[in-house]
Amino acid sequence: MNFEPFDTSLVEQRLKAQVPVLLEVGGAAEYAAIQELRTFRTPSAYVIFAGESVGAGPARGGLRVQPAETRFGVALAVRNYRAGAGGQLNEELRQVIGAVRSALQGWVPPVPGATALAWLGGHVADYDASTVLYLETYQLTHLLQK
Repeated sequence: MNFEPFDTSLVEQRLKAQVPVLLEVGGAAEYAAIQELRTFRTPSAYVIFAGESVGAGPARGGLRVQPAETRFGVALAVRNYRAGAGGQLNEELRQVIGAVRSALQGWVPPVPGATALAWLGGHVADYDASTVLYLETYQLTHLLQK
């Protein structure tokens, strides 16, 4: 890797390999193409780059190597069969969240200086009578280097 941002397609590949219950795994472009909750294929996951900042610790080797803290989200779309289920997590959603967390928490992506992925939080972002959208946030540190 060089001075490019973290490649979230690595996370997409990990989810495809480790969470076979997901009918679709995509990125920000696929997520942005969805116009209404009911049009999501469920269950599905979309990995969305959220940003980078200076990582913990001093830069090593001057500007040639710099730790970068990267955050990304995983949007999960799952069938919602309960009326008003925004305040409740149905069993299918709980299982999908658990499978995604199992696949990602502690995983070290194959990039220089990467740390294990850490879960930062999750919440229900939206729901209707048939679909719930749940957002998870993760973080890792990797090295920007020439």
